[in-house]
Amino acid sequence: MRRAASTLRFAARREASSASARRVVSGSASRARVGTARRARARAASMRARVDGGGGGERVADARGEETRGEGASASEGGKKQKRDPAASLGVTGMRNFTLRHGALLMTEASAFADLNLQEASKKVRGVRVRQHVNPLTKRFQTQAPAPAWREVYRDAGKPLTIDVGCAGGRFDLLYAKRNPDKNVLGLDIREPLVERGLSWGEASGVVDNVHFATCNATVSIGEWIKSYHETSGATVDLVTILHPDPHFKTKHKKRRIVQATMVRQLAREMRPGARVYLQSDVEELTEDMREKFERFSDGCFDLDHELYDVDDVRAKATAAANEPVDDNDSDDDDGWRSTWVHGGWLSENPIGIPSEREVQTLGEGLPVYRVMLRRTEKACAN
Repeated sequence: MRRAASTLRFAARREASSASARRVVSGSASRARVGTARRARARAASMRARVDGGGGGERVADARGEETRGEGASASEGGKKQKRDPAASLGVTGMRNFTLRHGALLMTEASAFADLNLQEASKKVRGVRVRQHVNPLTKRFQTQAPAPAWREVYRDAGKPLTIDVGCAGGRFDLLYAKRNPDKNVLGLDIREPLVERGLSWGEASGVVDNVHFATCNATVSIGEWIKSYHETSGATVDLVTILHPDPHFKTKHKKRRIVQATMVRQLAREMRPGARVYLQSDVEELTEDMREKFERFSDGCFDLDHELYDVDDVRAKATAAANEPVDDNDSDDDDGWRSTWVHGGWLSENPIGIPSEREVQTLGEGLPVYRVMLRRTEKACAN
């Protein structure tokens, strides 16, 4: 008995020591972040002074070059200093110190995700630490992952399925599921801790019947999972979303991007006519790359959504552009292929009506988001 009690006390002391060490590290990190935030605010004040010429109320030049009163900044009116409204700077990065505040602000009543009541959920669900970049080409991610047991993870597996590839925090998936009870939602991510947190958040916020999160490399596994859902439930996958995936900017790392020819061919093979694919990013080059891969490698099985684009006008513009002289400055590796879809431009609004976390951040900064909606055509695609 004494030995058991001693063991328990030792374990308790070890846990207390670990907790103390974590607090020390956390305290140091917090002080460093606070110092960074102060320096950022000082730089912001200096920049605003230069923009204003030193006079009048506090004004900020936004990303479009227009002067607007900073919504989250303090202003002096009638000699009184007004308090900063933290909700007003929701999603703002850089000088507003997004890294420290954005996650917390997404939990507030002013957030686009307020319906999920994640403030209460966060009290029950611990935070997670994940690597920002994961190499999907490592051996363990190159094998076909087993599909979920659909009839176990959904109350009604006969509903149409929406798949969100690269679900990250999972707020989009939970809100989409809550507002669309007639659909099932599947959030996929290669980082298991995010998947586990998504499941916990769903349980804590009461959104469980029609949403599920799972770990896999979607570039490898998505085709078989869609096929499995068709065969098991008899229902269709009517929407696949790919929202703000990792851009992998380095040329040698672009082969790590989610949208590759293999994924496009899997979706073309398994999705039914009329189903849609929604692509979105705040990186224009990445969205262009995703759009180009679907246009080049789907063999005509996808086209711009005719409900959102004037497809005939797009094709007329492409035909006119094809008759123009070729630029002599084209690169040596130009294979002569020219995009038709590029003449459709970007969608100005999110056609789904549910924002992603990154979208909230980007629009909060006053920066553009690039959007494309595709629709599966009637063409039969080769296996």
